[in-house]
Amino acid sequence: MSEPPSRGAERDLFRDTWVRYLGYANEVGEAFRSLVPAAVVWLSYAVSSSYVLADAIDKGKKARDGFPPLPLLG
Repeated sequence: MSEPPSRGAERDLFRDTWVRYLGYANEVGEAFRSLVPAAVVWLSYAVSSSYVLADAIDKGKKARDGFPPLPLLG
């Protein structure tokens, strides 16, 4: 498990909060596959995939903000 962020550090929504567990939703859906309708399993994959996509977008935006803007050509 990772170290908790220090008081002055920015808190990562996708890593340091309960939202992190949404990434494991598909595992729960698979565990209950024989007990729940197939739509529930597919929904668990949608939740997990949405988490991964949102986290990737968030990290990409943070990485982009760390670079200076490109000079305009023209």
